Amino acid sequence: MRRFLTLFTVLMLTSIFAFAQDRLVTGKVVDDKGNGVPAASIKIAGTNKGTSTDSDGSFAIKVKKGEQLVISSTGYESKTVPTDGQSFVGVTIATTSATMQEVVVTTATGQIRQKSSVGFSTATVKGSELTQAKATNIAQGLTGKVSGATFLQTNSGVFQDTRITLRGIRSLTGNNQPMLIVDGVPISLGYLNSINPNDIATADILKSAGSTAIYGSDGVNGAIVITTRRGSKNRPQVSVSHAVQFESINYMPQFQNRWGSGYAQDGNGNGTYEPHEQQSWGDEFDGSIRQLGDPGPNGEIYTQKYAYLQGERRRFYDVGTTNQTDVSFSTGDFYLSGQNVDIKGTVPGDKNTRRGITFKAEKEYNRFKASLDVRYNQQKYNVTTSNTLIWYGVASAPGQVPLTDFWDWRNDVRASPNGYYTLYLSNQEYTPYFTKDINRDIGKTDDIFGNIEFKYKAASWLNLTYRLGLSVSNTGSTVTKEPFSFSDYYFARPEATAQTGTTAAIQNYNDYSNRLTSLFMADFIRKFNKVGLNGTLGYSYRDSRSKLQKTGSDNLGKSQFLSIATRLGEPTVNVDNTTSRTQRFFGRVGFDYDRWLFLEVTGSYDMDSRLVPANKIFQLKDISFFYPGASASILLHEIIPGLKDNNTLNFFKVRGAIAKTGNVNISPFANEVAFSSGTFFPFGSLPGYQIGSTIYPNEGLKPEFVNTKEVGIELGFLKNRINLEATYYNQNNTDQVLNVQLSNTTGATSALLNAGKFTNKGLEFDLKLTPLVKLGEAEIDFKINYANQDSKITGLIDGVNELGIGNYNYAVVGSPAFVFKTNDYYRDSATGKVIVDPITGMPSQNPNLTQFGRTLPKHILGLNLSIKWKGFTLGAVAEYRSGNQIIADQLGNFLDDNGISARSGSYGRRAFVFPNSVYLDNGKYVNNTNIYTQNYGRLFYNNDINTDVTSNYLADGSFWKLRELTLIYDFPASIFKGKGIKGASIGFTGRNLFMWLPKSNQWTDPEFTANGNNSYTGNAVGLSTAFNQPPTRFMGANVTLNF
Repeated sequence: MRRFLTLFTVLMLTSIFAFAQDRLVTGKVVDDKGNGVPAASIKIAGTNKGTSTDSDGSFAIKVKKGEQLVISSTGYESKTVPTDGQSFVGVTIATTSATMQEVVVTTATGQIRQKSSVGFSTATVKGSELTQAKATNIAQGLTGKVSGATFLQTNSGVFQDTRITLRGIRSLTGNNQPMLIVDGVPISLGYLNSINPNDIATADILKSAGSTAIYGSDGVNGAIVITTRRGSKNRPQVSVSHAVQFESINYMPQFQNRWGSGYAQDGNGNGTYEPHEQQSWGDEFDGSIRQLGDPGPNGEIYTQKYAYLQGERRRFYDVGTTNQTDVSFSTGDFYLSGQNVDIKGTVPGDKNTRRGITFKAEKEYNRFKASLDVRYNQQKYNVTTSNTLIWYGVASAPGQVPLTDFWDWRNDVRASPNGYYTLYLSNQEYTPYFTKDINRDIGKTDDIFGNIEFKYKAASWLNLTYRLGLSVSNTGSTVTKEPFSFSDYYFARPEATAQTGTTAAIQNYNDYSNRLTSLFMADFIRKFNKVGLNGTLGYSYRDSRSKLQKTGSDNLGKSQFLSIATRLGEPTVNVDNTTSRTQRFFGRVGFDYDRWLFLEVTGSYDMDSRLVPANKIFQLKDISFFYPGASASILLHEIIPGLKDNNTLNFFKVRGAIAKTGNVNISPFANEVAFSSGTFFPFGSLPGYQIGSTIYPNEGLKPEFVNTKEVGIELGFLKNRINLEATYYNQNNTDQVLNVQLSNTTGATSALLNAGKFTNKGLEFDLKLTPLVKLGEAEIDFKINYANQDSKITGLIDGVNELGIGNYNYAVVGSPAFVFKTNDYYRDSATGKVIVDPITGMPSQNPNLTQFGRTLPKHILGLNLSIKWKGFTLGAVAEYRSGNQIIADQLGNFLDDNGISARSGSYGRRAFVFPNSVYLDNGKYVNNTNIYTQNYGRLFYNNDINTDVTSNYLADGSFWKLRELTLIYDFPASIFKGKGIKGASIGFTGRNLFMWLPKSNQWTDPEFTANGNNSYTGNAVGLSTAFNQPPTRFMGANVTLNF
C-alpha cells in the first residue's frame, strides 16, 4: 500500500510539472496610434503553432518557458517578444512604408479580417473621408467614393432622402436597398440618417450577397457595415467642432425671357398684354410702365416696369443655413459624443433640428469582455406639405412680376389671395407664399438604438459572443391646413369666380416601430503547421413590430382652432399594426494554407414568419430556406517565384465567390385576407365589416432567389503606390413576386405570384494612386472608381411580355430593368424621325405607348483627389453618370402650358419646321425641310399635341457633378504648447458646387425622383415631378479644436 501511494504521488507530481510547462498568456496587439490590430498572426518562434488576434487586437495562447512570440500582420513590421514572467503581453507594431490601402475589412457579422483573405469585393471608407465635406448624413459622405454603389438623392430640402443600391437591383417590385449593420447588429436602413457621421471609424461596403450570404435574405442586397469610434487607448481626448454651411439654389429650369403676361392673341398671332393674366403669352418686353393686376380696394393702381426680372424666381427661395456642433470625449474604454444640427431650408419657413448623443463603453476582465453602445437621436421639423403648389406658383409667375414683393399675405392685400395680381391660380392655392404657410407638417421623431455585447474567450482558439440589439423609433406629427375666406373686394374684381377659399383640416399621426435582435456566435481558429482553420457557428432571432395610428378630419370648417375637436362630421381613423419574426441558424468555415490560399463556405438557414400561408396550415419547410455560399482567394505573389520580393508587382490576388440568397418580398400580413370597417358602419351600435384586401392569398409563396457569382483580381505595384482592383459579377434573379390580375368573379382583383426572372451583371474598377506624386512635403493621392451595370428581363408571367410598375417604368422581356414606355408621336420606323402632315406640318400622337431608354444609369465614374502640403489638405470628389434617361413631364408641360419655358419661346413663337421630321411623299418618307407648322406659339405649346406627348419631356439622364471640394489647414501643434490645446484645424467646404447637364435636360437634377407628392426611394426611378424643389449647392466653413 505504501509503495502504491508513493508511485501515485510521483505520477501526480510528474503530470503537474508537465502541465505547468504550458501556461496561458493573453495579450493585445496595437498600432502606433494605439488602435487594436485585428487578424494579426501570433506564432511561437521556431514552430508552426499559433493563433490570431480578434477584432480589437486581443489574443490568448499557451506557451512554454523560454518561448517567444512572433507578431506579424499585412502592412506592419514583424516583431518578436519574450513571454517569460509575463501573463499579459502588450505589443505595438509599426506600419510599413508600403501599406495596402485597406489592410482589414469588417465582415457582415462584425468580424474584422485581413482584406487579402476574403474572396469577395469590398470597399472601406474611413470616417475622415466621410466627414471631410461636413455632410450631415452618411449617404452624402459616401457618394462618389465606392464603385458599384449608387446613391440617389431624391430631393432637396431639409431631409434630403437618398436611395441606395449596390450593384443595381435584384427585385422588380421589392426592396433593393442594402442592409445596415452597426457594430455587428443589423438595424433598419432608415436609421442611417440618425447616426452621427463624426462617430464613424469606418464604413465597409459589402457589395453582393456573396459577402453577406451568412445573413440569408437580409443580406441579399449587400450591406453597409458601420464601425463606430471607440475610446482612445493612448490618452484622454476631447474634440470640439463647429461647421456652418450656406445652401443656395444650384439650378433652375430654362425659362424664356422675352414675353410677359397675356393669353389672347391679335390678328397677326402676336400675344397681347393682360395685367391680371398668370400665363406668359403676352407681347414682348419693352421696358414700359404697365399696370399689374386689378385696381386695389380703393381704386389704387399698381404699376410695374414691363421688363424681365432676372433671377426673381430664384429669389423666392432663401439662403438656407446648416449649423452643426459636435463634441466628443474618449478615453480608454469610454466614448461619449454629442451633436446638434440646425437646418433652415431654402423653402422659406422649412426647418429641421437634429440632436443626438452617443455613449459607448467597454470593460475587460481576464477572459471576459462586455461593451455597451447606446445612441439617442431626436429630430424636430416644421415643413410645408405643399411643395408642388409652391413650385407651380413660383414657376408660373410671368417674368416681369416682382414675386418676392408678395410675401406678407396676412397683412398686405396685394399679397393675399384677395388682391394677388392674378385670379387664375385657384387650383394652385392662389399664391406660393400663401400655400406654403397654410399647409404645414410639424413633427418630432425620437430614435434610440444600441446594443449590449458580451465576449468570452473560452480557450485560446475559441471565442463566444452574444449581442442584444434594440432599435426604437417614434414619430408624432400634425399636418394642418389653415382656413381662408375671401373678402368682398375679391368678389368685386373683374372675372372673379365663386370661391369658398380653403377649409381647415388636421391629421394627427403616430408612427411607432421597434426591432429586437438577439445573436449568439461561437468563433474558432486553429493552426496546424501551415494549415489554418477558422469558423463561426451562430443563431439569431429578430422581432420587428410597427404601429401606425392616424386620426383627423378634412373638414374643420373655417375654425381657426385647428383641432379634431372642432370637426364637422365624423373623423377619419386608421390603425395599422404589423409584426414579423425571423430566426436564423448560420455558419462559416474558413481554410487557409500557408497564408496564400483561402477558402470559405457559408450557410444560413432562415425561418421567416412573412411566408406563413393565409390558412395558417404549414410545415417548417414552407417558411424556411437554406442559403449557401462559398468564396476563395489566392495570393499569387506569395507563391510565384520572382514576385514575393518584387518591387514592381508586389501584390497579386485573384478571388471568386458564389452564393444563393433570397429576398422575402412581402410585407407582414400582405398575403392574408384582411377585414376593415364596412361602408356606412358602424350603424348605430351595430358593427359591420368587409374584406379590406383585394389580393387573393397565395399559399405557396416563396422568396425571390438570387444566384450570385463574382470573380476579381487585385494588383499592387511599386510597393503598393499603385493599387488596381477589377471585379466581374453576374446575378440571376428568379421567382420574382409579381402582382397578377384576376377576374372579379374570384372575389379579388389580383394575386401575388412567383413568376418573373431577370439577370444583372457588371464590371467594377478601382484604381488608387497613393501617392500619385510625392515631392518633398507635397503629396498627391488620386483614386478612380468606375462601374458598368447592365440587366435584362428574361421572363415574366406566362403570356405576358411587359409589366408596368409606375412612373412610366416598365419591365419588358428582353430589355433592361427598367425602361420607359410613354406617349410619343408617330415615327418613321426606319429613321426614328417624327412623321408630320405634308400640308399642316403638324405631328400626330401615337395612341400606343412607345418604348425608350433605361431608367437606371449604366455608367458611374467617381474621381477622388487629395493634395497635402505643409498642413494644408485640398480634397475634391467628382462623379459622372450616364446611360439612362429621365422624364420631367409634370413640370415640363406646366411650364410649356403657361408659356414660361424656354421651349415655349422657340423659333420666336412663329411657325417652324418640326425638328427631325419626315412626311409621306409618293409612298415614301422624305426629310422635312420646308413644311412649316400650322400652329405655333401658344396654339402649339399650350396644346395637347405638345403637352400630352410625354416624350417631349424625356431627356438624357447624364451628368457631371462636383460632389465635394474642401480645403483644410491643420495648425502646427507647437503653437499651442502649454495652452491645453493638442491640435486645431480650420476648413472650407463645398458640396454639389457645380452640375453639368446635356442640352436635352432643361428642367432639373437627373437624380431627383418623386412619386406623386412624396419623396420616392422605390424602384420606379427617373421621373421628376413638381414636388421636387430646385437642386441646391452648399458652401461653408468649419473649425475643430482637440484637447
